[in-house]
Amino acid sequence: MTGRGCGIVALFVVAALATYLSFVFTFEMETLDGLRENRADIAYFFLRAAAVATAAAMVFAGRRSRLAVLATACLAVSLVWRLNTLAPALHCGDSNSVARNADGTYDCYDR
Repeated sequence: MTGRGCGIVALFVVAALATYLSFVFTFEMETLDGLRENRADIAYFFLRAAAVATAAAMVFAGRRSRLAVLATACLAVSLVWRLNTLAPALHCGDSNSVARNADGTYDCYDR
């Protein structure tokens, strides 16, 4: 494998790790009801980092690489899904706590 290929693989690994970290930082906030620490901004940072790393890997790989296109498609689906689940909490960026409601919305609180 060439240096360019190793760099592309490394970018995809970074993108996958950043996507995973985006899920990890808000898992408790999204699954359990009640007042939780607001980590939506951290999750959004990792989401943006994953999108940039995915785009950079695809640019370096080119459209002819089927494996890169497949990896980009998989990461794109997970990033869109992640943004969809994270979006209701983003309006609470200035608050340090959030409470998840039964309908999936979030209320912002400062403790």
